[in-house]
Amino acid sequence: MTLEELEEQLPNRLHDARIRSITHNYDTGTLIVCVEILTGLPDDPPSTQVAYRDAVISFLDVCLCHIEQPENERIIGLRGSVWFKYWRTEPGILLPKLSDRFPTDAISYTLYVLEWEASIHIVASGVGFSWSETPQPQA
Repeated sequence: MTLEELEEQLPNRLHDARIRSITHNYDTGTLIVCVEILTGLPDDPPSTQVAYRDAVISFLDVCLCHIEQPENERIIGLRGSVWFKYWRTEPGILLPKLSDRFPTDAISYTLYVLEWEASIHIVASGVGFSWSETPQPQA
């Protein structure tokens, strides 16, 4: 699966999704991104329009995970989930000496963290997804 295919399955795509945590397991080659997914829809009752649900996005057979340092110094020390958007990593962002070594079927994504004004670059063979057990209380 790709992030694009995952988005097609979600009620609001990854619009207003937030990252709660990131764990890179070097032994298994997985990157686990715990996220909050907006599940409320504009036509829902006002009390559920901003409903979120916890989920896990797994990147499989990770070749690279690079987290840029934040450009926005105002976020230093702040806690809480961060909003992100993603796109396929643009050519030239990753060094050729690295990207030339990636498998030809590897998928390269950039997750841009809005509060940081910085990116997380991930190269992996695929994406997995699962909802967490308990729906999150509404804000």
